[in-house]
Amino acid sequence: MAAPASVVIRLDAAAVDPATVAYLRDLVERLEGKCYHQASDVQIFAADDGADLFRLRPEPTLLAGVPEVVVSAINTLEELLRKGSLSLAAYGRHVTRVRRLELQEAADAAMDELMSANDVITDLHIAFRAKRAQLAAAQQAKGQIAAQIFAVVGAPATTRDSLARGAAALTSLLPRLGAAHEREAELEMALGRMAPSFAPLNWNLEVATQRFEAADAAVHAVPAVAGSWRDDVQVVRDGGDRFEESVSVLREYMA
Repeated sequence: MAAPASVVIRLDAAAVDPATVAYLRDLVERLEGKCYHQASDVQIFAADDGADLFRLRPEPTLLAGVPEVVVSAINTLEELLRKGSLSLAAYGRHVTRVRRLELQEAADAAMDELMSANDVITDLHIAFRAKRAQLAAAQQAKGQIAAQIFAVVGAPATTRDSLARGAAALTSLLPRLGAAHEREAELEMALGRMAPSFAPLNWNLEVATQRFEAADAAVHAVPAVAGSWRDDVQVVRDGGDRFEESVSVLREYMA
């Protein structure tokens, strides 16, 4: 035996209050193409009453002549989406938590970028100080060698032996002085190459700092939401299913 065909319920405009008919037609039109999340966003972020999905709702509601299944669908949509409803408040808290989490993730990424930029500068400072210490040591060693040379040159050479000792000392000291001078020049060049790197790295650090401060400010601009995230998520999930079912009933009725 074939299953009985489902009964299609259609609006009988003559049996329903005209204000209710206008309200339902406007509601169906405004819900066209919208999912539960989009409809909820409209209600939460509506700039004025003209954007309210329920702007034409009669007060008090006049649903005489509307089939019970359609009345139930309308009541469900109003329960889910009317401003001030518990369901819409739960959705608003959920959206706020998600937004704050997204912003916090962006702030964390900005902090990672800031720390990375700071680490690069710190490493450069450490290397620069080490190289500068090496230069100071090289200059000191060069000065000591130069002092030894001056001492040898200034010492009286009264005998052939003393003259030979002086010559031998200079033979040893002069190459060492040359090597020390080359080492000093090498370190000075290395420092000279490192110094210009500070300006762009400091600029990168400043940019990273500004990005983090902006991202952190964005996080704190969104209020922390108390209550159970799990409960609100469940309300939103259930609301999505109830919304789709109720909209389907209402659209079929108003078709």
